[in-house]
Amino acid sequence: MRIDLSSLAWTLRGWAPHVWEWTAGAEGIDSTRHQATPVVPAVVPGAVQEDLRRAGLLPDWNVGLNAPLCEWVEHRHWDYRCQVSIPADWSGRRILLRAEGLDYAGYLLVDGAVVGEFCGMMRPHEFDLTDQLTPGGEHCLAIVFTEAPHEQGQIGRTSRSHFFKARFAYGWDWCPRLVPLGIWDDLYLMAVPEPRLLGCLPYPSYDPADGQGGLAVRLHVQAAEAMRARCHVRLLRQGGLVYEHTAACAFGRGESETLLELPDRFAVDAWWPNGLGAQPLYELEVALLDADGAVADAWQGRVGFRRVEWLPCEGAPANAEPWLCRVNGVPLFLQGVNWTPVRMTYGSVTREMYAQRLNAYADMGLNILRVWGGAMLEKAAFYELCDEMGIMVWQEFPLSSSGIDNEPPHAPEALDELRRIATSYLWRRGGHASCVVWSGGNELFREDERGATPVDKTDPAIATMAGVAERLGRNQRFVVTSPSGPSMWFDPALAGQGLHHDIHGPWRMPTSMDEWRRYWDSHDAMLVSEIGVPSCSRVELLEACAGDLDLWPPNDDNPFWLYRTPWWNTWELAEPHGFDVARPELERWVALTQERQAEAMAYVAASCKRRFPRCGGVIFWMGHDCYVCPANNSVIEYDGAPKPAVAALKQVFRGDVYEV
Repeated sequence: MRIDLSSLAWTLRGWAPHVWEWTAGAEGIDSTRHQATPVVPAVVPGAVQEDLRRAGLLPDWNVGLNAPLCEWVEHRHWDYRCQVSIPADWSGRRILLRAEGLDYAGYLLVDGAVVGEFCGMMRPHEFDLTDQLTPGGEHCLAIVFTEAPHEQGQIGRTSRSHFFKARFAYGWDWCPRLVPLGIWDDLYLMAVPEPRLLGCLPYPSYDPADGQGGLAVRLHVQAAEAMRARCHVRLLRQGGLVYEHTAACAFGRGESETLLELPDRFAVDAWWPNGLGAQPLYELEVALLDADGAVADAWQGRVGFRRVEWLPCEGAPANAEPWLCRVNGVPLFLQGVNWTPVRMTYGSVTREMYAQRLNAYADMGLNILRVWGGAMLEKAAFYELCDEMGIMVWQEFPLSSSGIDNEPPHAPEALDELRRIATSYLWRRGGHASCVVWSGGNELFREDERGATPVDKTDPAIATMAGVAERLGRNQRFVVTSPSGPSMWFDPALAGQGLHHDIHGPWRMPTSMDEWRRYWDSHDAMLVSEIGVPSCSRVELLEACAGDLDLWPPNDDNPFWLYRTPWWNTWELAEPHGFDVARPELERWVALTQERQAEAMAYVAASCKRRFPRCGGVIFWMGHDCYVCPANNSVIEYDGAPKPAVAALKQVFRGDVYEV
């Protein structure tokens, strides 16, 4: 019994901090005096910034130098409201508000009274509103968001990161500072039963030798008293019954877990990564039965049956992590891109937007995406689509390097929050066929007189997340960080010494393709999980986002390029290719950078694939833009248009092309 609150009519208004609270107390919840913005329509899920932009109260941050003009939003309080009617047949049941994503902190109000508080965007929040909502009645529901926390941006100190709000939004080398606030994921009211099935984490297994599958199910139950119950499990394929079993189980008072190992094996079709076969998905129904055999609560989801193994690469030293991926007995070369949010305002991303990007990647021949740790767990639709397309997911927990220091936070409250976040991530996404790797985060390392060394499992934060992943992530792998091993980067002088395990970089534009080829010909890493080459967005998109600014010359003397893409301007190519600041040739410049990116990336892909199984794969930085970045390492532009690098990589990834 559930009401999807995104289907209701929502409004949004802004306040100077805490003025809403003072006004409501003095004059009533409907007072509009002293508010900072007019009341405007709101879309849920979404973001405050998107609602303000649609209402004409905020400029388009993708145009010109508008982005800094939007930064005031994060320093206000924002009040979302709707009217909701409570069904009369909810009488006698417990009524909860379930929020999959609230960004970031604030208050819940019913009919003008504060009834709850929340903090944290990386995990869901629930509120018991049984005493506040009357079945058969109508109520005003409001969610007020306070100012955004002061999280670390790209440059800062990872050790001080403890809010765990998506860090890229605080400014990165491929996007401006635009810190979203608001309801960013699903929101619904529900009347819940007793006992209640809080979560279900399926563990399908597959034996390629006989085509047989098996199943275990971890249940998370909330009950008023300790109880014995039965659990009925059904597995279906396109509506036809494949397997069913009823098992006895016991639960403690309050919240408790149990693991059901179902005794039988049964014939199933294997789930394959993109390019190796089909992706059959089975409907799984798990019902918690009461003493009379009636369904007390139930869970439904989809599972795929596959075996993923990680073996040592050919010639790997004994201390190396295994980077040769074998699925259903078949070794495969990992070929992918690093996934970052589709939009700065990640709450506004729809299933259709996910599908557009993922279809493009599937067509390229990708079989893995690394969901980068400077962002967040994506919405459920992303993982569902990856299941359907056979794109494996390497999901990072929300930590990333910061430049000044790059070690994880160790404060007790930060470790506790990381534990809760990791637990939530696994329960919500761990049952997906596509999810194969969990990671502590991006580029977590310590520096000393010997240089930069990736952290290991002795780090308290890593140990915390690893413990969760090892308990809940059955049939999945935990990786400390990326890169991992003795070295962060590849050094040609150290080739052949077994020091290059999982490596990042470089991210530069080759000035000499001959030098670039020699570099990659000497490469001996077992995995390259980040490597990028910058190029410009196409001319039409640049012109659409330039505003009243000149696009020439594309260098740091031009405010447009200096502000929007200072890391990835490649004006050093100008002189050897005959460009002059006094003679605008934007189309030729864009073409040069895009062609150079395509050639350089294709050589990397072919070089790494040629070394398979000594090299397990290559994952390019990065897939797509979430902002109109004039020059960036992306291969797909903000509006979904492919750069020439897409076709070049597709030629390598979808065929046996090792010389380009």
